[in-house]
Amino acid sequence: MNENRHKLFIISSPSGGGKTSLIKSLFKDPRANSLWMSISHTTRQKRKGDLEGKDYFFIDEKVFKKKIDKGDFLEYAKVFENYYGTDKSLINSKLNSHNVFLEIDWQGAKNIKKIFPDSLSIFLLPPSYEDLKYRLIKRGLDSEESIIIRLAEAKLEISKSLDSDYLVLNDDFARALEELKTIIFQRENPDIFKSRVSSELIDNLLA
Repeated sequence: MNENRHKLFIISSPSGGGKTSLIKSLFKDPRANSLWMSISHTTRQKRKGDLEGKDYFFIDEKVFKKKIDKGDFLEYAKVFENYYGTDKSLINSKLNSHNVFLEIDWQGAKNIKKIFPDSLSIFLLPPSYEDLKYRLIKRGLDSEESIIIRLAEAKLEISKSLDSDYLVLNDDFARALEELKTIIFQRENPDIFKSRVSSELIDNLLA
């Protein structure tokens, strides 16, 4: 990244990891005025409460694939039968005036890191698979079959978490939020940040 431009942050987690709630609370902090939340393009159907241009840019698969062919995306991936992509021109434009915050999966994070090696990646981890399953059931967005698939995919995602600059444990909302704020607003050096994620936790999640 050009040193005169702003910082790019990436946050990832397994489905149901709680990142959406944490991000919403993060953006209520007055310091978030300098932070812009990236909006992805997606082919998935709108859910109740979804807003065009705020939650996602909703487009059909034909249009999405045309944008792929034109090279419009910094990264894109097919996740649970739907495509998601990060618009290249939008990110480059926003980085001239704001710190940019991306919510994407581990595949997208890996691709973004290749393009913006100075970006900072954050992976949000659950304390257990039981906790992750409870959150998926509680949010009421997925069928039983879908939850089983998401939990299986979570193991692969967690196995990639060690590639991130920061690991944040979401066992307590307030504490995880404070750690996220510390990363974003107070320090950017991963060597300074003290993660509560132990190697034993990772081993248990991957067992």
